[in-house]
Amino acid sequence: MIRLLNHRLEQHFPTMVMVREHGGMEQLNSDLTQVIAGLDIELGKTSRNAATNGDSTTRGGFQTPADMAFLDLDDAAVKMLKAQIILPGIEEYLSQVFHADPLYTDFRIKSWANILGQGNWQSPHIHPKEYTLISGVYYAQVPATTAPSGHLEFINPVMASVAIGGQAATRLHRPEAGQLLLFPPYYMHFVHPVSSDQQRSIVAFDVRLNS
Repeated sequence: MIRLLNHRLEQHFPTMVMVREHGGMEQLNSDLTQVIAGLDIELGKTSRNAATNGDSTTRGGFQTPADMAFLDLDDAAVKMLKAQIILPGIEEYLSQVFHADPLYTDFRIKSWANILGQGNWQSPHIHPKEYTLISGVYYAQVPATTAPSGHLEFINPVMASVAIGGQAATRLHRPEAGQLLLFPPYYMHFVHPVSSDQQRSIVAFDVRLNS
């Protein structure tokens, strides 16, 4: 006799995104925004601006140079961000998503910062560098706007599921100051043009295994 032995619905290859929200960040966010703004004043109108020299997907505004490791700057606010926000988030993602012990995971962080002003945006992109495990962004300053202005939008990495499974093609993420977002480097994303006259300041990073 034919009989059903087992039945289950499995979700394969999920795209794991971690959102960590922090309180009491007003002073740190203010200090970070000033640091990033200071770099904009120093480098924004030079060939070192990655937002205008072709070294990034940022369209307009300011982005730190490709050879600058923002999270390694000798600044108290940057050091606090790295030690109390970024590293704990990375460790939690490694533990929950990869089931890896952060103490025995040899990784390095590539980091940068950018500012988007009115009309500035980021084109769709991924972070395909070899040995990259995690991509992330910390929001230091987010203008009050109506969606989708300045919002991050993810593109479904399995587009066939849109056609045959009724899945959504994209997912819109509303950023907030003090929020840390971590996601797979292959998860394509972009930032909608900012409509506000206030600036959007963030710190972004990639976590890469040491080879």
